[in-house]
Amino acid sequence: MKKLPIGKQGFDAIITGDMVYVDKTDVIYRMIENNDQCFISRPRRFGKSLLVSTLESLFSRGTEMFKGLAIEKQWTDKTYPVLRFDFSGLECGSVESFQKDAVEKFLDVAKKADVLGWQETPDKYRTIKILMNKICLMAEVNSMVLLVDEYDSPLNTNLGNQNILNDIRKAIRDFYLSVKENSDKFRFIFVTGVSRFNKVALFSAGSSIEDLSLNPLYGSMLGYTEDEIRHYFADYLKAAASSIFGINTDAVTDVQISQVMDELRVHYDGYCFDEDASIHVYQPWSVLNFLAPNGRHKFSDYWFRDSGVSTLLNNFLTAAGGVSRDDEKPQPVLHDEFVMNLDLQSPAGKTVILAQCGYYTIKKADPFYFYFGLPNLELRHAWARILLSDTFKKCDQKGVQSLNQSAYVLNKTDVSDNDIALLFNRTYKILNSLHKAQSEYAVCDAPLLYCLGVGYDVRSEVSENGGRADLTFEMPGRRLIIEMKCAREGESPEKKLEEAKAQIMKHDYGNYIPVKEIRRFAMVFSVPEQKIVLSEEV
Repeated sequence: MKKLPIGKQGFDAIITGDMVYVDKTDVIYRMIENNDQCFISRPRRFGKSLLVSTLESLFSRGTEMFKGLAIEKQWTDKTYPVLRFDFSGLECGSVESFQKDAVEKFLDVAKKADVLGWQETPDKYRTIKILMNKICLMAEVNSMVLLVDEYDSPLNTNLGNQNILNDIRKAIRDFYLSVKENSDKFRFIFVTGVSRFNKVALFSAGSSIEDLSLNPLYGSMLGYTEDEIRHYFADYLKAAASSIFGINTDAVTDVQISQVMDELRVHYDGYCFDEDASIHVYQPWSVLNFLAPNGRHKFSDYWFRDSGVSTLLNNFLTAAGGVSRDDEKPQPVLHDEFVMNLDLQSPAGKTVILAQCGYYTIKKADPFYFYFGLPNLELRHAWARILLSDTFKKCDQKGVQSLNQSAYVLNKTDVSDNDIALLFNRTYKILNSLHKAQSEYAVCDAPLLYCLGVGYDVRSEVSENGGRADLTFEMPGRRLIIEMKCAREGESPEKKLEEAKAQIMKHDYGNYIPVKEIRRFAMVFSVPEQKIVLSEEV
């Protein structure tokens, strides 16, 4: 099998290293043919840098590295000097340090592309705008390619420092104004970033750089579609099924591969980046790590673990004072307002930032608004962890410690109804201290949030034959079903328990794949006491 390109962002290294390359070059060709200058935003770990590297190889070396790929027979252009510049990692504690570091690194880029003489030194240029003007002054018409990766990184780093942010934003704006004024010198310009700022020249009125971030034609250019996973990673899917089901690779069936895909879909699919809400893609980093032969083929939260708490998110949480459970339902956002809003307290501004960080994604769209939600189980885990982290800072730490001592009790093969009741009651004590639960749905909310935060695959209101389960825990080899009833003032807990038991016996909780051992628990929550007072395994 070809090796997996985990952590590889260089196109040439993937090709020469005999690694799996998901061929997106037909879409890349369409983008180049239809646009001379363009921008696309995506969250971290979606392949932006690999895309930039692919463009660099194509424009600097032609189709030398593209044998057998879709673009090989389409591409007829010549080669060009390529200016590839990455704004991430620049010094940005002040606009002066930003300019100094940016000039030094961009000068190295210019030397590598041989568009300036080797005698040029950083002290000749005070800003990247001046350096860009000099490069363009020496260049012929249509003679260069400019690729800019992570253009917004210095802005995101200073999200909570308005003065430095404004100064660096002006420096970046001046850089792009220089590019705009000399646009005839470039065969192609491509820019990536996580966020879409509305006051950078890149997106200002009259800018010639086309923003393709929401264009459905390019909705699948970053991330993996389900068809691509099945096609390019077929052998790895079979190996994963072999590992999960404990059988030889040759014995793996199509049904078992489909079951693995079902779980991949639940955990890592659901991202949508186009204005029609028409195309879904999987998180590529998480898919690759799940398929890795050295791993355990475990459905872990790989993206959140490695990239989920970015500088942008950290600075946003600090500047906005964190998030609350009230933010769990993201606000609709007008199409024209789906750009970075520096009013961090506004509900729409929070939604946009969390979408650009990769937490929310477009769920549906109408002619005026985008509607957002969490894309998959991995992000439900991630969101719960962020909420819990902020909540726990305000709670009694002894109570938090007691809760955490019960966290993994559900992993016990002999877990009892009393174990579960103890865990749930500790979540109520901590998470419902300010908001009393009054209904079955609200009663499930606190244990759902906490159990998601510690990594359980738990879902509320899961459809079953004849009704819905209040809480369903998917465990390795078994499924835990919880039916919850509320006993209000004057109501009999014993009667409510009998109702829960009768209801739980009506449903066929084993009617979906994979077939697992089913354990059913009926529980009664006392509204006056705000805790579970009766429980029984059925």
